[in-house]
Amino acid sequence: MSMLSWNCRGTGRSLQNSKMQHLSRLVSSTQAQVIFVSETRNAKITATQLNNHFSVSDSFVVPSIGLSGGLWVMWTDEVRIEIINSSQYYVFASVVQISTNVSFNLICMYGDPHHKQTNHIWQDVTAFVIQNHDRPTFCMGDLNNIMHPNEKWGPAPPCLSRINNFCALVKQCGLIDLGYSGLAYTWTNKRFTTNPTFERLDRCLANADWCQMFPTTSVYHLPMLYSDHAPILAIFNSSMSKPKRRFKFENWWFSEDDFHETAAQSWAQTSTRPFHKRTQNHSSSIKAWVKKKKPLNQQLAETEEQLLQIQKLPPNLIDHSKEADLTHLHNSLLDKITEHYRQLSKKHWATKGDRNTRFFQRACTRRRQKNRILFISSRNNTTISNPEDIAQEFITFFSDLFASTLPPYRQSFSHEVTITNEFTNSTPSIDECLQILKEMRLNAAPGPDGYCAYSKEIKCPSSY
Repeated sequence: MSMLSWNCRGTGRSLQNSKMQHLSRLVSSTQAQVIFVSETRNAKITATQLNNHFSVSDSFVVPSIGLSGGLWVMWTDEVRIEIINSSQYYVFASVVQISTNVSFNLICMYGDPHHKQTNHIWQDVTAFVIQNHDRPTFCMGDLNNIMHPNEKWGPAPPCLSRINNFCALVKQCGLIDLGYSGLAYTWTNKRFTTNPTFERLDRCLANADWCQMFPTTSVYHLPMLYSDHAPILAIFNSSMSKPKRRFKFENWWFSEDDFHETAAQSWAQTSTRPFHKRTQNHSSSIKAWVKKKKPLNQQLAETEEQLLQIQKLPPNLIDHSKEADLTHLHNSLLDKITEHYRQLSKKHWATKGDRNTRFFQRACTRRRQKNRILFISSRNNTTISNPEDIAQEFITFFSDLFASTLPPYRQSFSHEVTITNEFTNSTPSIDECLQILKEMRLNAAPGPDGYCAYSKEIKCPSSY
């Protein structure tokens, strides 16, 4: 599924002009199921005319006030949309994707270009999100605000107070920026002969529930034509092949009863082999051990179901001892899940305290969104989007970069220098190695072998 948003800066008097023909091509080429057009500056074109011209199932029109504003929302027969509320700045809707029966909240927004109604607009957005807090929420459009100083380029500096206020309003709604691929800026004043200004005014936002339901959502900035704004296209289920997952040690494994025995046996079996071979064998054994275990969320669901069955019984038949054991197991599973997401989220400042698993899940989702590479430009200025081709381009680039092209150094030294420092030439002791490991962050990114500092402390020969 995909949705398209474009500030067209006026539609003209009819739907037959070149700008509307370009919009028709956009709708056709992107195959968007929902199309949002803002700043139409038109109060005469009706929903029926839109349905006939753009071959959509239905549409909703907010007429402009004079030459200011004007919103269109169009959709195909692949979705069912119910308009909840609207104004000259927004359209709130409930959307159901018919093929999957997935429903979500949709906010189509045109921010106040004069910034006088911004707080009032976002108060309405907050109220809408709170009333529908149990559903995924997606927001798109020309928000007429930036969220970071680097989203503006031009002679005048960005207004930091306005940026901070806007970020606070977005955060209050529980929304996050989904990022983008393509043009860095979505609007320009087109004063190219003097001092042009560029800004990223158009964007897509979503809440944590949306990111969980559509984790591969991709936002693209399309070419800027017939308007001073670029269209933005959001594709929810973008086809990205998943790379083969490397082994990465997870700290919650330590709380498993049979982990230490499995790890110790694996380490002892390779006592005569080199350290890197022992590490490889150790990780293979742990991977085989993990595959035999049920996912944590499945264990949690089964435990809750068992608790429910016990608590359904009459009070005189309840096995309170078993209920207490299941409650203890439930808390233990929650601790493991929290540790799992805490390690993935890389929130080193949040090492202790309440579980707050939802916060860590949201942080992981945000990191995943930011770390994805959708396409790159190669050295010959071609666009590469296939993940395997992207990986090969990186390998080739850095192989060439680090390949030595200097001639061998032929100068002979008049004398040799002998290092006699016993400390420098000595082999580090186990205690010294352990001390180094203890000084490393426990939740830091794992090394090439897949182990973090915490796991290496346990894997050290002194422990086994």
